[in-house]
Amino acid sequence: MLAESRVVVLRTVRYKENSLIVSCYSRDFGRTTLLVNRAFQKGRKAGLNVYFQPLTVLDTVFYNRPNTEVHRLKELGLVHAFGSLHQDPIKLTISVFISELIYRTVKEEEPNPHLFTFIENSIVILDHLHSGISNFHLIFMVHLARYLGFYPINSWTEDNCIFDYKNGKFTNVEPANGFYLCKSTSQLLGEIMKTPMLNADKINLNRKQRNEIIDGITAFYRFHLGSGIRFKTLPILNQLFT
Repeated sequence: MLAESRVVVLRTVRYKENSLIVSCYSRDFGRTTLLVNRAFQKGRKAGLNVYFQPLTVLDTVFYNRPNTEVHRLKELGLVHAFGSLHQDPIKLTISVFISELIYRTVKEEEPNPHLFTFIENSIVILDHLHSGISNFHLIFMVHLARYLGFYPINSWTEDNCIFDYKNGKFTNVEPANGFYLCKSTSQLLGEIMKTPMLNADKINLNRKQRNEIIDGITAFYRFHLGSGIRFKTLPILNQLFT
C-alpha cells in the first residue's frame, strides 16, 4: 500500500549502480528506510540524489509493505528551499553532525510528532541563523535530550551548581556516584538550557569552555544511551570551532 509522510534525511548509502538507500526520520512512522531508484543519472542530467543531502526535509510517497525494512520511494517533493544550510561550509558540517546524532540516538519506528516538529523547526532555524552558529549544535543536543527522555529535571542555580548527569539534576554537592560535571561546566550547561536557538549568539565560549561543555554533554548522552555510542563527525566539528 502507498503511504505518505514528511521525512528528514539522515544518511545515504549508494546501492547498486544508480540507487540509494536512505535512512530518514519520518513524521508518521518514526525511523524509516527508503529505496530510491534512478538516484544517479548518466550525463549532465541531475539525478534524485541531489534531494538527499543531510537534514533535507521532503514530502514523500512510498510503498509501505508490512514486515519490510526498506520501502521503495514513489514520489517526493522538496519542503524547504534552504538558502545556506548546504552552501555554507560551517552549517553543512553542523548538518552532517546533527544528522548523525539523530541517526544514532532516535531508533523508534513509531510516530513522535512533537520530536519531528522540533527537528524540522531546528533545521529551519539553522538555515536562517546569521550569528552564534558555532553554538547551535550545543543547544540542539541539550534540547534533544528532552525528547530522548533524560533532560535535566531542574535548572542551574548558585546553590545547585553541580550537574549530576546520572540522576539528571543540578545539586549542591559533588555526588558520590562520580558522574557529574565540574561547577564551571555545569554553569555553562545551565546557560545553554535556557538559551533559545535563535539567541545562540548570546553564549560566549572560549576554546577551553567549548571543549569542556561538548565533552560534558557527550558524557551525559553516553551514560543514558550506552557507553558504546560514538559520534564520528564530532571531532571534525570540534576542530572547526577550536
